[in-house]
Amino acid sequence: MTAAKLLDALIVAGCNPAIDGLDVTFDREPPPELNRFLDVLLTGVRAQLLDKQWFGIDCATGRFLGKGGHLNPAAKLPRNVGLLTVANGKAEPWDRLSPWVLTEFPDCYDPEP
Repeated sequence: MTAAKLLDALIVAGCNPAIDGLDVTFDREPPPELNRFLDVLLTGVRAQLLDKQWFGIDCATGRFLGKGGHLNPAAKLPRNVGLLTVANGKAEPWDRLSPWVLTEFPDCYDPEP
C-alpha cells in the first residue's frame, strides 16, 4: 500500500478526505481495511490533499531520505524511515513511526533495505 493508493481507495470508499487545520477529516469513517493504513500513511495522504512535499527522516542516522528528504506518495516507504511530515510552510508536527510498524505493515515498505 502506498499513500497514493490509500488516498484513491478512501475516495472510492466514499470517505472524501479533506483537510481541517492539521487534521484529515472524512465524510464517513474509513472501512477498517483502509483505516489501519492511516497509522502509517496519514502524512502522505495529507501531503497529497495539500499538494505539498512529503518528507522522511532515517530513523538510524537522523538524515533526510530520498532527494532532499522528499518522499513519493506513489512509492512504498523506505524501510529505514522513522519520521514523516508534510512541508507546508508552518511548524508541522513529525509523525514518529514505531519499530513495530515495519512488521505490522510490510505492504507499506519497499522490500529492499
